[in-house]
Amino acid sequence: MTSPPHPGDAALGPTPDGYRYFRRSIPLAHSFDPRDAALDRAFERARAMLQAWGPQLGAGMRIEVETQDMAMPVPLPLPLPAPAVGLEARLISRVAGVIPLRAPLRVITAEFDSADHAGYAYETLPGHPERGREAFYATRTEGLVEFTVMAFSQPAAWYSRLGGPVTRIIQNRYTNKYLLAMAVRPR
Repeated sequence: MTSPPHPGDAALGPTPDGYRYFRRSIPLAHSFDPRDAALDRAFERARAMLQAWGPQLGAGMRIEVETQDMAMPVPLPLPLPAPAVGLEARLISRVAGVIPLRAPLRVITAEFDSADHAGYAYETLPGHPERGREAFYATRTEGLVEFTVMAFSQPAAWYSRLGGPVTRIIQNRYTNKYLLAMAVRPR
C-alpha cells in the first residue's frame, strides 16, 4: 500500500526536467500516544507560525508585500497578511550580511484549514535568483507533527548560475534556517 502524496509535493506539482528537487523535514513533536495534547499544541503552533511567514522571518529575511489595497510595499513591523493564493511578495535577505538580495514570489497554494496539514507554496517571479517553486508544510500523522520544506529550482540570474556549488550551499543554509525557525520555540 502506498502512502498518499505529501501535501507540499501536491502543491508544488511535478518537477520539470532540468530542475533540482529537494525535500527536508524536522519533527516538531512526537508521542507514543496519538491522543497526546502536546501534538495538538505543536501542530497549532506550527500552523500559526506558517500563517505569519515564520520560516522566512525566522531565517532572518524581511518580507515586502503588495496588497490589492496598497500600491506601496508593506514593510515590517506592520502585520503581514497571511500567505494567500495570488499574494505577491519580495523576500529580502543580505548576501554576506551586506548586499541586499530581493527575491519576488507569488503564493500558489495556501492551506490552513485542514486538520492534518497546514502550509503554502510559492513560485518565483522574474528578478528572483532562482526559477522554481518552494513549499512549507506542517503535517500531523499518528503520533508525529513534522515540518517539511521542499522545492524544485534552477538558477535564473547570472550570479546564481555562476555561483554553482556556492548557490547550493546558500540554499542549504536557508533551508536549515527555515527548519530551525519552526523547531525552536521563540523566547
